[in-house]
Amino acid sequence: MRTIAPMHPAFDASDPLTGKLAGAMLLLMKGSQHEVMKITAELDLSFSQLRILFMLEHAGRDLAVNEIADGLSLSMAATGRAIDALHRTGLVSRTEDQADRRVKRIALTDEGTATTERIATARVAAVQAIVDRLDAEERAELEIAATTLSALVANHLPAAQTPCAAPTPPAGNSGDAGAAEQPAPARTEQTA
Repeated sequence: MRTIAPMHPAFDASDPLTGKLAGAMLLLMKGSQHEVMKITAELDLSFSQLRILFMLEHAGRDLAVNEIADGLSLSMAATGRAIDALHRTGLVSRTEDQADRRVKRIALTDEGTATTERIATARVAAVQAIVDRLDAEERAELEIAATTLSALVANHLPAAQTPCAAPTPPAGNSGDAGAAEQPAPARTEQTA
């Protein structure tokens, strides 16, 4: 097996395992970053717009604008502007909620889904480029490590706690009606 190169200095954490894992993740992400940025530039997507696309993909259902704002800690105004831009480019659809016409529901269009898939494909291609360079022993070691990592992540980072997850409405409440009437706390737009 080859010697492992030192990780990024930013990940010189007090816990060596944290540093190694964060460093490996950073290297994997950097491998795909060029293609991901190319896609976002081609579509003229802001960071907030990109986050909305992935939040909708992760939710797997239409979301009310206030759910998106709350989930991404953006103001309703900033969320509305980002959604308007995504709607103009055909990446999301916007419909009235059947229970409360004041509530707008946002969903990925086929083009929006294709965009998130293009980004995921670019990330997978970057990982594939690394896997293709491994010898048989390295490949076997990485397969064991990846299986273990996947199981640990599944056990300790449930989907409901991931950053792009949509908030779950309280039991007995649709999460839409009434929520739009409450003022959202002041938030600031996050930029790319």
